[in-house]
Amino acid sequence: MLIKVAAVQGRMGVPFTLEEKLHIFKQRADFVCLPEYCLIDGSQADFSRAAMVIKENLDYLRALSFEFDTCLIAGSVAEADGDAVYNSSYIFNRGDFVGRYRKLSPVDGELRSGILPGDKLYMTKIDDVRIAVLICADALNQSLFETIFKHDVDIIFIPTTSPYKPAERKSEKHRRDKEIYLSGSRKAAAYIVKTCGVGKLFSRPLQGRSLIASPWDFIKRVPEYAEQEPTVLTALLDIGELREFKKKARQSENHVNSLS
Repeated sequence: MLIKVAAVQGRMGVPFTLEEKLHIFKQRADFVCLPEYCLIDGSQADFSRAAMVIKENLDYLRALSFEFDTCLIAGSVAEADGDAVYNSSYIFNRGDFVGRYRKLSPVDGELRSGILPGDKLYMTKIDDVRIAVLICADALNQSLFETIFKHDVDIIFIPTTSPYKPAERKSEKHRRDKEIYLSGSRKAAAYIVKTCGVGKLFSRPLQGRSLIASPWDFIKRVPEYAEQEPTVLTALLDIGELREFKKKARQSENHVNSLS
């Protein structure tokens, strides 16, 4: 079974133009992933202000999933729940609400700004493909990938914002990608689709480090010259091949356990 995925590295807080929507639609992707906090723009001073327009944001994202005729991992939004604010990723399948995941590991800046951590992983099945969602710094907790491995997940979607680091060398970026995403893909025995935003988040510049990885290697990564530009990464993922890999990984794990 071949599944097409698209990581849409979009500009923060800027709705898609008709031309951009048509380009994404033409990819005919089964799954489309947007960046973390993708709809926060320069008019919103903090997460609490951003949370005030969640209804409009979710209506827009739901409509996108219908227009793209896809399962949309809708980046993430700031979401108020009583006095609490969460970094939440909504999943819509062709206009229908599927589920919601709240970031487990907010970074220090989020915590200082009032974002609270979620309390559970999110996994679901869409058209016989089992998916999980993490958000940005969740990927730094490699034990989450080990937990996901136990649930037979095929694809992990990771909406992200990456701070711009002008002094960082290409080799350092590649090393970090290997240590976090390639390692995570191998531990989970699942494909990873990481989608970054470009532009600024609360005046802080970002870099687009979107990528698609498999347990055996990277499939696609945004080239260094395109880290500041909107772009769409697509890939055909062989779910049957992945499941065979996972089966062998489990057999190897069981064999090791039987010897100990």
